[in-house]
Amino acid sequence: MQKIFYLMRHGQTLFNAQGRIQGACDSPLTALGIKQAQAARAYFQEEDIIFDKVYSSTQERACDTAELASGRTDLIRLKGLKEWNFGAFEGHQEYLNPHLFKEDGSGYRDYFVAYGGESNVEVYQRMAATIKKALADEKEEERSLFVSHGASITQFYRHMTVEAPILTKGMSNCAILKLAYDGTKMRVLSVYNPMDKEYIFDR
Repeated sequence: MQKIFYLMRHGQTLFNAQGRIQGACDSPLTALGIKQAQAARAYFQEEDIIFDKVYSSTQERACDTAELASGRTDLIRLKGLKEWNFGAFEGHQEYLNPHLFKEDGSGYRDYFVAYGGESNVEVYQRMAATIKKALADEKEEERSLFVSHGASITQFYRHMTVEAPILTKGMSNCAILKLAYDGTKMRVLSVYNPMDKEYIFDR
């Protein structure tokens, strides 16, 4: 089995533009966020990528992005694709964030647990479990799109894929990851920025 699927970050939101911590809370897409999602749709059309199923985080910014990028409204909403819960830090300015552990990809580790949030381990384990469960019900030839969030996606691919890429340009809004799943292991094949029309990673 060699299952191909796509994982995508939502478009820019009001909180992104304001530099606010946005995890379990939500804010709407900006005009730029809408354009980013539309650019993603243009990419899928140019590459003749047609999705059999479209999965989304239950949060508004992801659902709206999923609809714009796929042109579909029959989304399958999964709570397991939600953003990292930052607890009491939600909605506050990003300068309040603690030290980010970039060297090993562990993000903020368990810092937010003491404030009612999640640890990075909880995030990448629920992301992996959610994606694997969805894929288990699909045929090998089917193509699916999962729309999630920057921190959750980063934790997932850094810890739950083999030979995880190091992205020097970071996870842009509406970045599109193409992945392969053999029933046991997952591997990132490419990462594409639809606004810049650029592959920031390609095996």
